[in-house]
Amino acid sequence: MMRLTAIFSGLVFLALAGCGSSSTDTPDPDQPVGLLSLVSDTAAFEASIKDGLTAMSSGEQLALADAAASAGGSPTGNFTGTYTQELNVDEFDAVRYDGEHLYVAPRRYFHCCFLAAVSGAPIIEPPPIERSIRILATDPASGSADLVSEIPLEDDISVQGMFTTGDKMVALTGQSVFGSFGELWADIAIWAPEKLGFRVYDVSDAGNPALEFDAIIDGVFVESRRIGNTVYIVSRYTPWIEGLNYYITTPAQQAENRALLANMTLNDLLPKVTVAGETRPLVAPERCYVTTDADTTNLPVITSITAIPIDNPSAFSTTCYKENAYGVYVSENALYFTELRPATAVNQDVTRVHKFALAATNIRYRGSADITGTVWRGGQADFRMSEHNGDLRLLSSQFDRNNEDFVDHYLYILRESSTRPDLDVVSTLPNDSRPEEIGKPNEALYGVRFLGDVAYAVTFQQIDPLYAIDLSNQADPFIAGELEVTGFSDFLHPVTDDLLLGLGADATGGVKLELFDVSNIAQPLSRGSAVLGGRGSYSEARWDRHAFTYQADVDGIDRFAIPAQIFASDGSWQYLGASLYLFEILDKNLPAVAALNSVGSISPPSIGSTHDWVQRSRSFVHDDTVYYIRDEDVWAAFWQSPSIVNGPF
Repeated sequence: MMRLTAIFSGLVFLALAGCGSSSTDTPDPDQPVGLLSLVSDTAAFEASIKDGLTAMSSGEQLALADAAASAGGSPTGNFTGTYTQELNVDEFDAVRYDGEHLYVAPRRYFHCCFLAAVSGAPIIEPPPIERSIRILATDPASGSADLVSEIPLEDDISVQGMFTTGDKMVALTGQSVFGSFGELWADIAIWAPEKLGFRVYDVSDAGNPALEFDAIIDGVFVESRRIGNTVYIVSRYTPWIEGLNYYITTPAQQAENRALLANMTLNDLLPKVTVAGETRPLVAPERCYVTTDADTTNLPVITSITAIPIDNPSAFSTTCYKENAYGVYVSENALYFTELRPATAVNQDVTRVHKFALAATNIRYRGSADITGTVWRGGQADFRMSEHNGDLRLLSSQFDRNNEDFVDHYLYILRESSTRPDLDVVSTLPNDSRPEEIGKPNEALYGVRFLGDVAYAVTFQQIDPLYAIDLSNQADPFIAGELEVTGFSDFLHPVTDDLLLGLGADATGGVKLELFDVSNIAQPLSRGSAVLGGRGSYSEARWDRHAFTYQADVDGIDRFAIPAQIFASDGSWQYLGASLYLFEILDKNLPAVAALNSVGSISPPSIGSTHDWVQRSRSFVHDDTVYYIRDEDVWAAFWQSPSIVNGPF
C-alpha cells in the first residue's frame, strides 16, 4: 500500500471537550503523530486564530462574500420512515413519522409569490407559514390524521430537522439557512454571528410534549446524524467581533483588526454554549489538535461535532477543528470530513480527508489523506463516499477547463494505517495497469452508489453511461461493465442485489425513472423506464433523498413514491402542477422479467384558481395508506385509489 503524504499545509485542530460529562477519554499525548497532533502551545494556538482574522482576503473570498450576501407506544403495520444512506445511521429531517404520529416542522424558507392565472387578476396571497411543530396522530385504516398538539417556535428560529426515537424527539434549530454543504462553506464570515441549538422533548404523551433540554451554540448548523442513542451535530463558527473587518483589502484594515484583537484571549475567540442561562466554552483548547504541516491557509473557521446522548443530553461533548471543510459523510462507525486544500499545481484540486471514529460521545481522530480532485459540490454528494469493512471508498472529480477533456474522475480506497494515525491509499482507478477512465470525455459525474463490493456511477454529457466497478479485490478495482441509455440518473436506489433503480432526467428534460438489471455487472441492462412531463419538470427526490419513499415487499411487490412538479411534454412550458407519483416494481426476484408499474398519482387540490409551486414534499406509506406532506399540509390517499384524496390535515 502507498502512504499518502501531505500535499499542502494549513492549521487544523481537533478539540474534544466533555461539556456536561467526564466520560470522554483523554487523548494520549505520546500517541504516534499523523497529519494532526495535540496542541502543545496555547499561545501559538491563539495567535493562529488572530492571524487568520488579520490576513488579506483572497479574490475568491471576496467573490463569495458578494454571493453569500420514533415516539412512545407500539406502532403496528408496515410503515416507512425517513430514507437514509446508511442502514443504521438516522438522518434528520423536518418531517418525521414513527408509525403513530407525524411531526411536521415549518419550512426554513417562505413562499415568494403566486402567479395570477389571468393578466390583471388579483394576486392570491399564500396562507401564513406555520410557526410551530405540528404533531398529528395517524389512522391508516381510515386514511386520516388528527392534530394532537403543537410546539410553538420563536420567530427567529428555524427547525433544521428532527429525530424521533422511543419517547423522545430532538429538534435541531438555527437562525439561518445557507443551502447545501459544499464549496460555499470554504468562505469565512458568512457564518458570523449566528446561533444554532438542539432541544430534546419528551413525547411519550404526544398531546402534551414537554421540553426537557435546550442548548444554544455559537455558529451555524451544517449537518446531523443519529447513531443509536447519540445525535451528532456538525456546525461552523467564525469569531464574531464588533467592528472587525472580515474581508481585508488594505493595510489600514489589517492594522484596525490587530488593534481590536490585541487584548482578546483565546477564550474570547472560541465558540460558546448556553444551557439554562449559563454560558460556557464549547471547546477546551488544551484538548485540541493541530496539523504537523507548515500552515499556509490559516482560516479562522471552526468546524465542530457535538455528540449528544438523547437519554442524558446534559452529558454532551464537542469535537472541532479549524479549517475549511466542505463535506461530511457518516458511517455507522466513523465521521469523515473532506477539506479543500490549496492546489499544488495549476488546475489541480486537492481534497484532504479526515477520519474520526465514533463511539457514543467518544470521538477519536484516526487519520488523514490527500486525494486529487473534489468530492463534495453540494446536493447528495455524500453518496460519493462509503465505508465498507473499515475501508473508505470514494469518487472525486478533477476539472480543468483548459483541456479538451475538462473533467476526470478518480476512485480511491483508503484504509487506516496499522502503525500511525494515517489513511493509506490501498488503490486508485484509473491507474497504470488499468488506465480506462471512469466516464467518456467531458462527462460529469451524477448518481453514485456503493453497494457491497460494487460501485455504480453515472456520468453524462449527451448519453448516460452507467458504470459498474468491481471492488471485490480492494487492491485491484476495475470497471466491470457499462450501459449507455438516454438521459441520466442522479439518484440510485438498490432494489435487490440484482436490480438498481435510477431517478434523474430524460434527454428531453422530463423526470426519468429507469430500472437496471445488474445481475451480471459485466453487462448491465435496462428493464424499462418511465418519463414524467417535459422540459422543466423536476423531482425534489433527485437532490434530496428524504423526498424519496420506498416500501419493500408488500405481497412480493415493492412500492415507491416520488414527488414531481410537471411541465407539459409538448414544449409549451405549461405548468401542470405538483403531485406524488406512485410506482411498483414487479417480479423483483426475477431480474430478466422485472418491470416498473405506474399506479397513479396523488394530486391535492390547488390553492385558489392556479397551481401552487410546492417547496417541500415528503411522503410515508403505512400499510395501504399514503401520507403526502406538501409544505405544511398533510394529505392522505389509499395506494390503490390515489385519485381520492383526504385532507388537508
